[in-house]
Amino acid sequence: MTERIQTKEKMINVNKTGNGKKDVLLIFIHGLTCNYLQMHHFQEHFKDTYDTLSYDLSGRGDSSIQSDPTNIHQHTEDLLQLMNSLDYDKFILAGYSMGGYIALDTAAQSDKIQKVVLVDGGGVANEDTSNLVIPSLGRLEKSFDSSDDYLDMMKQSYGALGVKWSAVMNQVIAHEVNGAIHPKSDYTLTKQDFESFYEYPHSKIYQNVKIPVLLIICTGPIKDNTPLFSKEGYSLMLETVSDIKSTNHGLIHYEIVFNNNPDLNKEIKEFIDQK
Repeated sequence: MTERIQTKEKMINVNKTGNGKKDVLLIFIHGLTCNYLQMHHFQEHFKDTYDTLSYDLSGRGDSSIQSDPTNIHQHTEDLLQLMNSLDYDKFILAGYSMGGYIALDTAAQSDKIQKVVLVDGGGVANEDTSNLVIPSLGRLEKSFDSSDDYLDMMKQSYGALGVKWSAVMNQVIAHEVNGAIHPKSDYTLTKQDFESFYEYPHSKIYQNVKIPVLLIICTGPIKDNTPLFSKEGYSLMLETVSDIKSTNHGLIHYEIVFNNNPDLNKEIKEFIDQK
């Protein structure tokens, strides 16, 4: 069940499970151009053992739009304010892609974070990342004749990236567009969010993350044998974060969230359950 929570500066659309009787809240943070439903498979898996929350980043889904100019740190501030509005003193963050940058930045600033899971995110992006992402943002500038046209386009795009279509994917796409059959996200602001990957103070943030971190690296190629984030882009993180372990998966960046991956769920659970 979703609800909108008023923080100091914005309305944030959240999907929460659990009754608040557990002392830790597991928060899932989605990627650059999607919404809370991108984290559906993870939230469904963990909702029976943890209180969980996923949410629309500002500028996505039903949350307030970002302030202009925008960057990763604005989304970090949104999350810190959201956490302060909730009745929990302990949090575990699981961030995918752009959500990984937000998770690390938040963990570097808050002593309420117990652990961080990075699902192929938070590393040093290179030129290949930009070449793969920027063209995909073009859809945010377009209008479509019908929701079916938008759905068909996304089916083709994600299908080519190994994503198995499902009822959940229909919900993901429906939550991306408004009644005018235009993506809800603003192209210029979303592009600013992406460009801030390259301005992110990696070393400073990594040095200030003092809690256990699990890094999941996707090595599956998106185009021309190139993954979205290179393994080399995670080297600085692995050298700098004081308590970190990493694993490699041959999945494509988008498969790892849009498809249900039981082995990955097991790996994450073992990490967050460990005392």
